[in-house]
Amino acid sequence: MIRQLGWQGLRRTPSKRLRSGAAQGLPPSGAMNRTSMSWLLVVPCVAALGCQNQPTGADAKPTTTQAAAPGSGAPQASAAAPAPKGPIPNGIGRPDADIAKVVNPKGEAPYAGPKATVRGTVRIKGDAPPATSFSFPAGKCGEAAATYGKLFRVGLEGAAADVLVAVTGYSGFVPAREEAAKITIHGCAFGRRTMALTYGQRIEVANIDKIESYMPYVDGAPKKAVLVAVPGGAPVKLYAFEPGHYMLRDELPNPFLTADVYVLAYATHAVTGLDGQYEIPGVPVGEVRVSAFLPSIDKVVEQRVTLKEGDNTIDLNLEFDAKKDDPEVKKKAAAEKKATDEKGSPDKGEKK
Repeated sequence: MIRQLGWQGLRRTPSKRLRSGAAQGLPPSGAMNRTSMSWLLVVPCVAALGCQNQPTGADAKPTTTQAAAPGSGAPQASAAAPAPKGPIPNGIGRPDADIAKVVNPKGEAPYAGPKATVRGTVRIKGDAPPATSFSFPAGKCGEAAATYGKLFRVGLEGAAADVLVAVTGYSGFVPAREEAAKITIHGCAFGRRTMALTYGQRIEVANIDKIESYMPYVDGAPKKAVLVAVPGGAPVKLYAFEPGHYMLRDELPNPFLTADVYVLAYATHAVTGLDGQYEIPGVPVGEVRVSAFLPSIDKVVEQRVTLKEGDNTIDLNLEFDAKKDDPEVKKKAAAEKKATDEKGSPDKGEKK
């Protein structure tokens, strides 16, 4: 099975899940404004996944099926996927067959041929990140300003943090390595601003503070109870039952405390730290596409490469132009254009 990544045309498709979350009284400032503007649905259009957030207009591509992911509420495909060969990590309590329909629709055995490890550094060039509009509590939130005070995080020599890197386009099935994707909270900040997990994995949030408690939840996923992450306690387990884009938030009044969460239909992905580095092991050799996406500015860069067995170093460079890429600038320009268009419309002055 060829693993494809739906970057083009899907990046700006609105998420119905998160629109419903916004209607629940979530903070309308800062990260909420940015994340409600554009989306990247990073899932392949496989036979068992109908790609609910299909692009429209010129970027739209025809699909041969209208089936939806398990739990979406949409009609399921009439033909079942073959029984999976080998284990598929299941941390969300759904039937294994339902997860296999998304991550392994052909029922292939895990890839056992020559494997590559893809590693490298993502850097960002151009303008410095502008400050956000958040204010941070003094004292207890020592990490918040460093994590959320700028539009994006940059390390030494332009290293770009919180970048989602994915390898796609290969043949074969690569399962996730664990049942859970893990993240920490410390000083009113998540350990990273972007999370990537494979469909079937749950999210585990560990509070490593010594005093403060938090109430993390997944915006866009069903929420049946308020869970408390106590200092040094067991991780809080959270669940996303469909592939797509979600937000990790805090029930307490910390509007800045967020992380973009991408639930993908494949396991060959990683997120960069402050050093800009990533590592993705176990990739089938051959021609692939390596993509890097920074959610806070909605930009992606890609390379097509041929992987050899063993280590492969692929460095990637993003660019940031504050006049074009700052979400607040885009928002202001769109509002001004709308006002100008309405003012210039001849119908406006004639209606009574």
